[in-house]
Amino acid sequence: KDEEVILTLSRDPNVYRKIVHSIAPTIYGNDDVKEAIALQIFGGISKEMPDGSHLRGDIHVLLIGDPGIAKSQLLRYVVKLSPRGIYTSGQSSTSAGLTATAVKDEFGDGRWTLEAGALVLADMGVAAVDEMDKMQKEDRSALHEAMEQQTISVAKAGITATLKSRCALLGAANPKLGRFDAYLPINDQINMPASLLSRFDLIFKMTDIPDHTRDSAIAAHILKAHSIGETIAQHKRNPIPGVDDEYIEEQLKP
Repeated sequence: KDEEVILTLSRDPNVYRKIVHSIAPTIYGNDDVKEAIALQIFGGISKEMPDGSHLRGDIHVLLIGDPGIAKSQLLRYVVKLSPRGIYTSGQSSTSAGLTATAVKDEFGDGRWTLEAGALVLADMGVAAVDEMDKMQKEDRSALHEAMEQQTISVAKAGITATLKSRCALLGAANPKLGRFDAYLPINDQINMPASLLSRFDLIFKMTDIPDHTRDSAIAAHILKAHSIGETIAQHKRNPIPGVDDEYIEEQLKP
């Protein structure tokens, strides 16, 4: 049945638009960001060159924006969609937690073993790192090799190993001053080193600029989402006549 649905969808001329609009549909707007995330989930093609060098096919995306613009919601949605998605928050992540840590095996013969971190566990999937601007400088440098070479080299407790981290990284961060200042250069407002920014393929500046028409549409969208969410919750407790999947889909249409 799944194969039939996929084949039917492949013949749909609007398949690209449908995939883009299926990324976090309860979040209003941000179509360009959703398109980038859809492409990131599918990924590119990793290439092995004749001289043995490796070119990554994964797309790294960074969302820098004002608070309350649904960056974290997008990250959590992507982790839910991706078969091997890992979510971590930068404020509580160390370099060992992101890469790998050496642990003494207390139950065995007392040897040191490696435990994989978030970027290794997300191999062939998506690693979502929230609050990247709040990370310690030393911990952030652990991302450099993982993002470009797609490996993590470890030399700890007598263990020397290279672990694979072929994952796409989706990061979210706030500007240096908490939110963007329209009168200052953007470069001065991004609190991240150039060495890390250069490894991202797509960087989105997400601003929350007051706009009556857009804000009214967002407010109406939020009210509709909450109203339908409440109907679904009530329907689960006490079935309401006429409320089925078709009714809910119809109500959710923009």
